[in-house]
Amino acid sequence: MNDSMILRNLVGDVPAFLAESWRRVPTVLRPTQPPVGVFTVRDLELSLAGGLLRAPYVAVLGAGENPLDGIVAPRTVADRHLPDYVDPEKVSRRVAEGASVLLRNIEHWHAPTAALAYELGTDLGRPVEAFFFLTPAERQALPPHRDDADVFVVQVQGQKEWTVHSTPTDGRWDRGRAEQPGQVVLRVRLAPGEVLYLPRGAAHSAVAADGSTSAHLSLTVRDIGVAHLGAVVQRYLAAELELPPRPVEETGLLDTAARLLEHQRTRLADLTPQELLDAARAAALALRHKPPTTPCLGEARR
Repeated sequence: MNDSMILRNLVGDVPAFLAESWRRVPTVLRPTQPPVGVFTVRDLELSLAGGLLRAPYVAVLGAGENPLDGIVAPRTVADRHLPDYVDPEKVSRRVAEGASVLLRNIEHWHAPTAALAYELGTDLGRPVEAFFFLTPAERQALPPHRDDADVFVVQVQGQKEWTVHSTPTDGRWDRGRAEQPGQVVLRVRLAPGEVLYLPRGAAHSAVAADGSTSAHLSLTVRDIGVAHLGAVVQRYLAAELELPPRPVEETGLLDTAARLLEHQRTRLADLTPQELLDAARAAALALRHKPPTTPCLGEARR
């Protein structure tokens, strides 16, 4: 892994974090320069007021409710009926009723967040997505749940009381709501500027505390699973293989089957687990880890 300013601004002592916390235990971090100003509540307000956000980039979260219930409105653009634009006034009413707001994948459309996510992903060798939560006082956005990712929670405004459970003991767990979240291993109240690291799969929940609205930025570090490994193996086995696609005779089919098996045995014999893991992570990074770009449109092309 690399060690850039972004990673240091999140965790402080990078070597200590990697040795003691990364992929192991939930950890409260108090860095001297946390990225609290990258995306703020004011940015949330301006993004909604701009009127261009559509579902599912925006959701409202409340017990048993549809995350889009009552917040979208149709528009007609270039004679096309588009049903899923987010209405900022409707979102405001839902927040006044106690709902939380979730902005998904703000790295897709907010340039400073895109730069932060890209640099952090480069450091960690994994794609990074960014989510922003605003939760009214004494409310809980989500029930105890597991994320299929490591998460850095950056407290931006207000305070939030977090309950974190133990990480899964093996790979047989599901993301989403955790009916049996496991043993509580950490309870902490985050203040602005503090960071909570959540290992992949650790069930967690949080309540906006101290009688005020809470806002936090979740930097979500994606990693691979068995499906990614399997896809890379399939591509690896198919490489450098030339076989007739439709043998007609039985002998031709048997010969093709024999050549296929021999090719795959040879290829697999040369592939180590570490090489497979590295190749799968590289493929995920190439697919979902793109440098931010700024269009230059000020000078007309000739």
